[in-house]
Amino acid sequence: MSGLVALGSPTKTQPWIGPEGQVMERLELHLTYTCPERCVFCSEEDRMTRYGEFPVTFGRAARVLRSHRERGVLAVHFTGGEPSIHPRFVDILRLAKKLGMRTSMGTIGTMLSRPEKAAPILPLLDEALFSLHGPDAQTHDALTGRPGSFDTVTAAMRASARPGFGLFVNTVATKGNLEVLGDTVALAGELGATLIVVSNTTPEGGGLHHYPELAPTLTDLARVLPGVPARAPESVLRFFGVPMCLLGEHAMLSNDLHWDPRVTTEWASAPGKVVFDDFYNWAPDRKRVHTAECAPCSRRGLCTGVFDRYAELWDTSALRPLR
Repeated sequence: MSGLVALGSPTKTQPWIGPEGQVMERLELHLTYTCPERCVFCSEEDRMTRYGEFPVTFGRAARVLRSHRERGVLAVHFTGGEPSIHPRFVDILRLAKKLGMRTSMGTIGTMLSRPEKAAPILPLLDEALFSLHGPDAQTHDALTGRPGSFDTVTAAMRASARPGFGLFVNTVATKGNLEVLGDTVALAGELGATLIVVSNTTPEGGGLHHYPELAPTLTDLARVLPGVPARAPESVLRFFGVPMCLLGEHAMLSNDLHWDPRVTTEWASAPGKVVFDDFYNWAPDRKRVHTAECAPCSRRGLCTGVFDRYAELWDTSALRPLR
């Protein structure tokens, strides 16, 4: 059964309980559908094109925060697009904190790299997940499609670092940066990242449109990824979208084992209209499938397999099931 279910807005105040007894405590709220960068692998590319003309007003965001807090949600992650460019981002953060929610956002550093913009944001923000896709400007900027983006995100990371702040990094592994992935992770650690998420290219949005050109092979992932954790020994590493058998001795760093249920609130298409709807995710299995090689694996109940598009396009014999 898929871990993604679309439902209407909540009307009751009891917590959500998932199919295996999971308690829903995390909200991901899409605030914007625009971004200064054009990452070639962006999973939100199609959604930004489709819903860019529909702003998320402060009133709409406030209703979402209040209703989900009543249902027991304890943390909110703001995403987009680039969430910090929302005209009332500070007000939205302030409301979330007033409601007692832990706040985080996914960002390319647009506002946090600018002291006058970061000043009102940082005191209201508990965590930030920065997008860093290379160890240098040449690699990073080529993937983001925006010259100067490497300098922006690294400046934002330096400006945000402080005791007690969750400085996290997400780096997307592609054919174009896989060979320097270790250097990227090392840089993230040097910049103070306490958590580094290595995300395999996901077949959604731009990642789907350019998947054959972007997605690393399973063989190359198995060659490179086991050596990556040693490059940032003081940071926690997680690997998203990667079959556990490719991680060698680091299989327990699979994000499949450390993923929390969440409700994502975003624009969606309905017959004859567009709605700001909730999508409830109870498992990290979106776009993932098991192949024939997975059948005898003793970790099949923990690992959610390979991306479906990869299995459609290429051979998966590089998978090495644990028997």
